[in-house]
Formats: sequence, structure tokens, C-alpha cells
Amino acid sequence: MRVGSRFLAVSMAIAALSPLAAIAEPAAPKRVVMIVNDGLWAPEYYEPRRIFDQAGFTVIVAGKYSGQVYPDRRNATYGPITVDTTFDKVDLAQFDAITFAGGNGAWTDYFPNEDAHKLVREAFRQKKVIGLLCASTGLLGIVDNLDGQGPGLASGRHVTGYYRVEGIMRTLGHVTFDPGEKGKPYVVTDGNLITGRDPESSTLFGETVTQKLLGLPDKAPVPVAPDPEVPPAPLVEIPPIPLLEIPPVPNTP
Repeated sequence: MRVGSRFLAVSMAIAALSPLAAIAEPAAPKRVVMIVNDGLWAPEYYEPRRIFDQAGFTVIVAGKYSGQVYPDRRNATYGPITVDTTFDKVDLAQFDAITFAGGNGAWTDYFPNEDAHKLVREAFRQKKVIGLLCASTGLLGIVDNLDGQGPGLASGRHVTGYYRVEGIMRTLGHVTFDPGEKGKPYVVTDGNLITGRDPESSTLFGETVTQKLLGLPDKAPVPVAPDPEVPPAPLVEIPPIPLLEIPPVPNTP
């Protein structure tokens, strides 16, 4: 080896041991594909989207058809959502997580749609972070199980979801369903599976998915245990108060 080459090799070895060499390149932004439907409940898209954007994630929106989807008419203050791609063109290998918004469109755009089923199936197979919110949680009972004879993709997993699809999830999906505490946002995390109960849980849902992707403790509440039975307090007998005898006032002449 010539002197110049030997010097170069030694210099490279020293550089590799330098503290500067231990500084990792900035991690690439997490990539999330958000699945939407025509007739969705708007906060179930906009709230998680706001949180994902704040976290610096790259977000792609996918719908049944290209163009735009419109929120439920009761969400008149929200505008249409532009769709970046369609269900059949999503390559899940390019994403870290997939989320599904709920709403009335779940019954038309998700439940009978094989392309939507394929996305759920692939998310489980590739062990992606998968988040289902409100009505979209019904997919856990339907995918690969339209005849009700299959075990269910999430069989035995701990989940929550919209009350109108609870029966589908329990009967077809064979999940452990937890409705949570009424009147409070509720999200359940079971491994890579994150489920949110209702529109009021949209913010907590977005936060929980974000925490999972960043490897931080999630913010999903611990399942609410039933209150222990408290025996009734014994009755205390209060003795009657004796009546006071007031002497009559004598008549004065």
C-alpha cells in the first residue's frame, strides 16, 4: 500500500470514530394514508389531519373515487376534501400508518368495497399502524368475513367503536369490545391497532396515532373497570323528638 493510500485509510478510520459520525441523519417524516368516504363526519378527518400536519407527517388522502368527497350535510361549515388517490392505487408498503374516518359513507364506500377490505387486510399483514374511527371500526367484523364464518381479522383484540357497528364487531369480528365511559372521548390501543369510539374522540384518536408512530407512550385511556359494588349504608334510627308541654298563660283580671 502506498503512503498516500495508507494515510487516507487511517484518516477514514479516525473519522468513523469521531463523535460527529454518531450523529444520525434526520429521520424521514412518517407517512400516513388517510382513508375517507363520501358522507364522512368532518371532524373525524380534520382533527387527526391537523395533528398529523403539526407533527410534520406526510399525509396522502385516499377515497373510493378520485376528485373530492363531501362531509355529512350536518357538517355544512366544512368544505369538500380533495382526494389524492383512490383505494385501489394505495401501496401500503410506502406508508407507516393507515387511518379510516367514519361517518355514514362507511356503509357505502367501505363495507361492500373489496378495495377497502384489501387495505385493512394488508395493513394487518404488513403490521402497519392501523387506526379506525367511529363507524369504520365495523370493518373489523366484515373484512374476509362477509358470511360470518371466519375468525375475524382482529379476533380477540381489545377495541372500541361506534355503537351502530358494535354487533358486527362482536358477532362477526369476535373482538373484545369496550364501550368506554359515556360522555368522554375514548380510544383503545391494542398493539398496532388503534380504535376510536365516536366523533368526540377524533382529537384523542389523532394524538394516539401520532404518539404510536413517534414511539412515545400513547394517550389512550386505560379501559374503565366497572365500579365495585358498595354495600348500602346502614339505616340509623333517629329517636322521635319529645313534644314540649307549654303551660297555659293565666288570665289576668
